[in-house]
Amino acid sequence: MPLDLTSKRSGITRATPPVIVSLLVNMSELIELLAAEPELVMARKFEAHNVLLKRKQKLAMDYRACLKSLSTQQEMLKKLPEDTRQALRVAAQKLAETADRNARTLRAAVTAVQRLIQNIVAFVKSEVLTKPGYKNPNAAYKELGTYSPTCQPVAVRRNA
Repeated sequence: MPLDLTSKRSGITRATPPVIVSLLVNMSELIELLAAEPELVMARKFEAHNVLLKRKQKLAMDYRACLKSLSTQQEMLKKLPEDTRQALRVAAQKLAETADRNARTLRAAVTAVQRLIQNIVAFVKSEVLTKPGYKNPNAAYKELGTYSPTCQPVAVRRNA
């Protein structure tokens, strides 16, 4: 659920520094995108996911820039009202939870696809490749890949 930045409980007032407002808006949008991404992947809506992915990358870069900007303004952070600090804590917690859920869901989807591919490869190998073990020398030339045109057959007369 996205953050409600318009309510009085959001911690945003006219006196809130623009970098804080920008950070809260950015976090809210990231939360929405991270919550929507697994649904698009599971529904195989790849065009919509590509658009979402580009937006998510841009928001992640903006989020990083906001954090970097805030790290240089320690005095301003100390002067923030408690309700604004609380709004930042809540937004950070929601973003962390949503990012974790997103990562787990996407990791599960990737793992499922990898296992499917591994099973297909193993099945194809078992059907195409010869079985290890002792071979019948009389039928060895019939097996895939063992015929050599450079070898000449040899006949041995045992009763001589």
